[in-house]
Amino acid sequence: MVQWSALNFQALEEAEKKLISLSGVNITTQRIPINEYHSIYCLMAGESSNPPLVLLHGYLGMGMMFFKILRHLALHYRVYCLDLLGMGRSSRPNFTAKGHKESEEFFTKPLEVCRQYLGLEKMILCGHSFGGYIAGCYTEEHPDRVEKLILISPAGVSKVKENEPVKKLSFFQNLLHKFSHYLWRKNITPATILRKIGPFGKKFVNHYLTGSFRGWKEEELALVKIYFQQVNLCPGSGEHALPEILREFQYAYSPLCDRLKNVPILFLYGDTDWMKIDGAHQNKEINSQNVVIEIVSNAGHQLYFDNPKETAEKIFSGLAKLDEVQTA
Repeated sequence: MVQWSALNFQALEEAEKKLISLSGVNITTQRIPINEYHSIYCLMAGESSNPPLVLLHGYLGMGMMFFKILRHLALHYRVYCLDLLGMGRSSRPNFTAKGHKESEEFFTKPLEVCRQYLGLEKMILCGHSFGGYIAGCYTEEHPDRVEKLILISPAGVSKVKENEPVKKLSFFQNLLHKFSHYLWRKNITPATILRKIGPFGKKFVNHYLTGSFRGWKEEELALVKIYFQQVNLCPGSGEHALPEILREFQYAYSPLCDRLKNVPILFLYGDTDWMKIDGAHQNKEINSQNVVIEIVSNAGHQLYFDNPKETAEKIFSGLAKLDEVQTA
């Protein structure tokens, strides 16, 4: 069966250029080779003399998703937005990893190659959602390379609570829940669906991203949807790691809350975030002198979309608080 595709690299390039122009900061791009065949796509902003801040996007995302917050961060940091291997505009090798450890290394090994290539002795590492989980895994493997860790609404931090009350669902909610779990077990991702539904892809993206944009200008919204759709029409790769790493949506097979010790961590969540904050408090119990938790107002899971200015401010103030609690 021939698979329909509307993948259009010209549309992707044009959307990226326009998003860069709307970012309010000078952004350059480059491909970082990680081996003979594959590369990581990287956006850079800020003076090269500034301290390095590396940003990792969430599931099915890309570094360009940080475009609204870059001008704030670039005032104080040399910012590197990396597209995770198998996602965004990075190379998309066949995903063959099995189990959470192999799957984590699929992402963390290229990240270490990038660090060496960019000549970063130490860095502040920041990850959102799934990228937060990967940032935590990298920090566990290379604690001497991470000055501070910023986890923005991270996945895979919390432990599953024993005897947690089960929420009563209606018939249709229960049906949807079972269908979602079926797709999860079969590793059928939103991007898989996008690639299969052909000309209905635009409507699917509109529905999938509904609620992720608050107070956006029409041009920004249209460009992000084009960029998101075009990037995720690329062959599936890193997206298939999710069921190997997470048991269901938020909970990891190997939660980060117990893995990150003696690591300075800034946790950020939106005040209407659906991601559980429990993991941040669980980590604070064993990492108390190294944890600061901040809440961004008028923001959901996509903090840097909903309230970019306050998100940046909470990053700056949160890092300063980390310095204070460590010296207390």
